[in-house]
Amino acid sequence: MVRWKPTFAALCAAILLIQFASGCALCRKGRWRDPQMVAPCPEANPKSQYPFGIWWNSCEVTAIESTDLDADSLADARPATEVASSFIQLCAFEEEIDAPEGYQDVSTNLGEAVVGRPLKRMSNMPNLLDHGGERIETPTYPVTGPEVVGEPTNIGPEFFQSELGEGEVLYMPEMQGIVETSIPETESADIQLRQAESYYAMAVDADKQLDESAMNMYLDAAIAAYRYMQTVPPQPKTTPGTERAWQVYHSSIARLMFIADKAGYIDKKCGIKLPVNGGYKIVEFEYVNFQRTADDFDRWHVVGDYQSRYLLTKHRSPGLGVPMVCIREKKKADKWFPKEVPFSVTGILRPEAEMNLYDATVEAAIPSGTHVEQVVAKLELYDPRTSGDVEFNCRQIPLAKDTTAPYAYLLSETRGESKLQAMHPYRNMDEQGLFILEPHRKGKIPVIFVHGLFSAPYTWAGIANEIDGNPDLASRYEVWAFHHPSGAPFMESASVLRDQLNQIIMEMDPSGFDRDLRNVVLVGHSMGGLIAKLQVTDSGNTLWEHIAFQPMSTLDAPPKMQQYLRDQFYFTHSPHVGRVVFIGTPHQGTTHLSAKTGHVSSVLVHQDPCLKDAHKQLLEDNPAAFRKEFRHRIPISLDLIRPDSLLLTGIYRLPIQPDIPSHTILGNGWWSPHDGQSDSVVPVSSARLPGVQTEIMVNSLHTHLNRDAGTVCEVLRILRVHGTRPAFAGQNVPIR
Repeated sequence: MVRWKPTFAALCAAILLIQFASGCALCRKGRWRDPQMVAPCPEANPKSQYPFGIWWNSCEVTAIESTDLDADSLADARPATEVASSFIQLCAFEEEIDAPEGYQDVSTNLGEAVVGRPLKRMSNMPNLLDHGGERIETPTYPVTGPEVVGEPTNIGPEFFQSELGEGEVLYMPEMQGIVETSIPETESADIQLRQAESYYAMAVDADKQLDESAMNMYLDAAIAAYRYMQTVPPQPKTTPGTERAWQVYHSSIARLMFIADKAGYIDKKCGIKLPVNGGYKIVEFEYVNFQRTADDFDRWHVVGDYQSRYLLTKHRSPGLGVPMVCIREKKKADKWFPKEVPFSVTGILRPEAEMNLYDATVEAAIPSGTHVEQVVAKLELYDPRTSGDVEFNCRQIPLAKDTTAPYAYLLSETRGESKLQAMHPYRNMDEQGLFILEPHRKGKIPVIFVHGLFSAPYTWAGIANEIDGNPDLASRYEVWAFHHPSGAPFMESASVLRDQLNQIIMEMDPSGFDRDLRNVVLVGHSMGGLIAKLQVTDSGNTLWEHIAFQPMSTLDAPPKMQQYLRDQFYFTHSPHVGRVVFIGTPHQGTTHLSAKTGHVSSVLVHQDPCLKDAHKQLLEDNPAAFRKEFRHRIPISLDLIRPDSLLLTGIYRLPIQPDIPSHTILGNGWWSPHDGQSDSVVPVSSARLPGVQTEIMVNSLHTHLNRDAGTVCEVLRILRVHGTRPAFAGQNVPIR
């Protein structure tokens, strides 16, 4: 009856330990939402205004001349009043047409000869060029008799199909004999905007019904809006009509890309292939200012609303184009890319000049079995980090940009890495080590971020976002990262970074002419700062003397084990590192309660069975050769946070190379009677390192220190100074 109390206390302690070890693994680090579409004009959909549709019909459309109808059909089709009409739109399944109003011909800029607006019809739809909301009356223009051009008057697709062989593609020429009424310039622009509204309203209606034909209507709406925008000043808010055209244009492109990506109609080599009757409409992709290839554009996400506490600012600017995020998935031949890499893209859709050769009227008249393909538009894909203004209507206007969106998407898909996962360091080996986010471009300096204990590379999203958001830094630096599990042997992680850094640089620049590539900046947070320090110092015998009593050459060990120990404890500084920054690094350890809890949880670490057996055999063959810290196991990160760690003391005594500038950023947002000022984990006295060029204090806690605004500003300042320092500079010039 008495033993249940200590048992219950032990159970509670175990639950707390599990909660600490597991962490918040189910919490996403950001929020991502799809963009909000602009609402269509309620009365822009022809289905809500006209008896049998104007711009679109679900049935098959046939264009015939009024002279081909008999008197009875004309009597049914025309009202009592005399109205001049050259074409009448018929449905294949309708025998009679009951049109209560008369219609006039309209020839659009897309080459469509369609039944026009009702004559003298009053509309409640607000005038898109004058958003006053008043009722307007559709103007009427005198219609003259048809003027037939050329000899044949009824040349249709059958005429051209008879001349083609089997399997040949039919490209429709201009249909001769079609009457085109002269329209004033202002009325033509008005028609383009109304047509864009009609296409957009029908596309939204089809989109709600999950009809894939909405893609074609979104494309037509974007093309019509673009052509209207070419007739007005390029500023989006010059007039209400211009602003509305910009909204319809960008919303149509955004929804077109969303549906095409989800439905699988995007071909990376070609573009967007939209199925139509008898073939495809193709929207070609053109990559502008991109270092990447077409194979990198695997998935597409249109930028909407996003939020993350890891991002200090949103680097976005309005302009022409739709900001998007493309996802590059890891390929089999990839060695240095992570599983997924998001990057920013801005798309501008420009219609082809020959678009009028393949419109809706011609499409409906194409015989079945005929395969028709035509490039109707081009989607220009810009890299917003390297692109400036773009040409539009013979003028230079700003390009829409959003360089923060890739990091917001990455954070929205990232869940917190549980601390129990860190206890299995040899799981998911493909996700560990050094990796890059984009192909290296000559003249750029790599910035390698190394995270701390129980952390991951996503914690550097804030600083990486600021680098990409500042043009002077984005043109000078590229972001790399090093991921190391907290449960892996600490010296092994430092050795992996040293070897991989040398290997990737030799692969990217075997000739050695790219000096900026060999001017790397290392930025380490917490225990990542110690890994960074081991890249800019020479070990000598210092580290080995802090774990062993006798020289390595006298050990009774197999050659493979001796080589493993030699790679970890005997090394020289990396010649490719030009600067190092320490952020909240415990150079002399920490006595914080979480550190003690971390030492207790280190018992849960699962080591590699082969390495564990080799370590056990080494101790049996050399019982008096090693100190207590190494006899327990090969030290991991959790062992080096203790102030009494001899290996940590040896690392602290190693001097940094004098020609490599170093900087310290430490936090003082906490105070305790035992440690005094600290960042709640690392005391100020432990974070300080003698011999650094600069040292600043930031009022922040340890877990927030690497994304604090003061830390980010200091890192950006250091990068700006480093970018002006010549590579391989032999003289160390302190930063003021």
